[in-house]
Amino acid sequence: MNAIKRTFAAAMSLSLLTVAGTASADSHAMDGMANHHGMKGHGGMYGMKGHGSKHVGGSSVSGLADMLDAYDTDANGSLSQDEILGARAEQLKTFDADQDGTLSIDEYEALWLDAMRERMVDRFQQHDDDGDGQVTVEEFNEDFQRFIERRDRNGDGVLNSDD
Repeated sequence: MNAIKRTFAAAMSLSLLTVAGTASADSHAMDGMANHHGMKGHGGMYGMKGHGSKHVGGSSVSGLADMLDAYDTDANGSLSQDEILGARAEQLKTFDADQDGTLSIDEYEALWLDAMRERMVDRFQQHDDDGDGQVTVEEFNEDFQRFIERRDRNGDGVLNSDD
């Protein structure tokens, strides 16, 4: 029965990491699309922590400013629903390769990968400690050097359901 519990706990952990990664990626996708398509804005869009956002009353001041920068297409300092929807329609149109007004999974993948490129480059640079354009195994593993040690609550040197 312990093996089943451990398998379940591991599966749940992986599921949570996947969900968290997907949510983070999805929230930043618009940021990357805005940058690529000639609209301003970087980091902190939609109030993602760790990118200089200041949360006030449940919303992000930086996130709102980034949205204004990204979607204020007439540059009047105000943001309308029409501007948001128009900019998003243009983003869809850019990746609609067969111009049928919809995105297939392949077209959506191209949109998503384009949007995520800047974040991927940022993450690569975070790993590349010496700035030589190469990520060594040591640099890649740096964040995980003490992973077990930090989470091993019972001190047995492994993670399991007892932790």
